[in-house]
Amino acid sequence: MDAQPSPSTREHVVELPELRAHVVEAGAGTPILLLHGFPQSSREWSRAIPLLAQHAHVIAPDLRGFGSSEAPDARYGLAQLRGDAVALLNAREIERAVVVGHDIGALVAMSLAIEHPERVTHVGVLSVPPMYLRPRPSMVRSMPGLWFQYALATPRLGARLLRGGRQRLPRWLLAGYGGVPAADAEVYVASMRDPARARAGSRIYRQLVVPEFLRIVRGAFRDRLPTMPILVLLGGDDHVLPRDVLEGIDRYAPDVRIEEVPGAGHWLVDDQPEEVARRVLAFAGLTTPMP
Repeated sequence: MDAQPSPSTREHVVELPELRAHVVEAGAGTPILLLHGFPQSSREWSRAIPLLAQHAHVIAPDLRGFGSSEAPDARYGLAQLRGDAVALLNAREIERAVVVGHDIGALVAMSLAIEHPERVTHVGVLSVPPMYLRPRPSMVRSMPGLWFQYALATPRLGARLLRGGRQRLPRWLLAGYGGVPAADAEVYVASMRDPARARAGSRIYRQLVVPEFLRIVRGAFRDRLPTMPILVLLGGDDHVLPRDVLEGIDRYAPDVRIEEVPGAGHWLVDDQPEEVARRVLAFAGLTTPMP
């Protein structure tokens, strides 16, 4: 990407019908909606936003229950988070956007593209499969590594694991799979000491992650994948997702590309924000692709 002055970043609260959302914005032009992963916030994108904003209008909200957005005593299913994203686009008077999500944010991005294709021009899916898995023995072998999802989804236990004692589980999650910078990890862990945010984190797994994963495995989305361009971006060192489960996805989605970022783990945006920004901009046709 050509070196340009970094656009100024704007932070503000947007009043949505069911949520007071903290939003970071920068740049102008083509809108790019960035949706963070668990247990992070828009802070995840802080090093990528200045790069993206040289070519686009970047909008990065804190999802409900995270960062400085509200943590309402409500549902945290896919419909609710997708609804928040649509409401944010409406509030900012954005008709269509490039939508890029990491981790749980990727599930929201895919759901938005499926249910509201008129609002999405391109969809980027980082560190998770694009709502299609072909069951393979390798997937069964990887399941023990996801034990924490069911612990976090358990009522009362999940919230206690997120906020109680030394918070070993969230610290372990943020340190593993490639690792989040220590200063950022401390911010995320500290936010989970709030009981409302700990409950929200548990509900995310109980009402979104676990049930949607089971729906994906059962093939609920195989005939509903988006028709707009899809980028599946994976860390080359992220071994949680066996690559063979993605074989044949082009039969279900007409315009999909699967790429890896060498040397990056699950925390792809933290590991290599410049490379992620470069690939997202090239995918969206906002810069000239580089070899």
